[in-house]
Amino acid sequence: MGTTRDAIRRNLARLHSIADQCGFALLALAALSCEASVSADASQKRVRADSEETPDFDKPITAQELAPKPAPTVPVVDTALLGARRDLSLVNERANAACACVKVAIGTPQSAAFQWQGGAPHLNADTELAFAMSSENMACSDQPKGSTGASYWGYRISGNDVIVFVEGVRDGRPRTSAAIIPKPVGDGQVYLAPAKKKLPYGRPLDGKGERCKVGSTPNKRTTPFTQAELGDSSSSGGSAAPVVDDGE
Repeated sequence: MGTTRDAIRRNLARLHSIADQCGFALLALAALSCEASVSADASQKRVRADSEETPDFDKPITAQELAPKPAPTVPVVDTALLGARRDLSLVNERANAACACVKVAIGTPQSAAFQWQGGAPHLNADTELAFAMSSENMACSDQPKGSTGASYWGYRISGNDVIVFVEGVRDGRPRTSAAIIPKPVGDGQVYLAPAKKKLPYGRPLDGKGERCKVGSTPNKRTTPFTQAELGDSSSSGGSAAPVVDDGE
């Protein structure tokens, strides 16, 4: 009896051992099967990606693929031309120079001294300056009878300097108080001067000389004046006052 019971116990132990081994084998088989599945899936993805990246040279090229690609668009920036501006006025409190009968400012269009109607234009920072003046609230004892203040006449080049000429304006005539002017070359300066010798506008405050120094900007110009900037300066003499008919 005892022998039979021991035999049964041994057989049960053997069966448990076999079952444990089979369970481990099943787990290992399942892990290997899962790893093979993941590997196969990754391999399929690589094959799919390779097929998407590699062109099929046996496939006919479509008309759309043959069509020329449009060139990248480059924004066009219009640079303001030299000359008088009616959309610019001076903020008197920000003026950086004072001459007889007028306050003046020069600088970039974004300067706090300037007030633009409809937005500031784009200037060539290397060769152009914005200019604005005002005779508002400025004492002008020698002002001609009937004159209502100063008006921009134009500019001329003298050496490396730019001379802005100022005339008087009468009732009924348009006043121009601003312009785009060339930037002086190197250490050249911007000056103000009367467009007619007997006019007071634009003279030095101390009354000495005929030109009032306005100044220049920190960023010096290195290129010479162009023929277009010179205008009639070379033929008429840049420092000479222009012939102005003011209606007197």
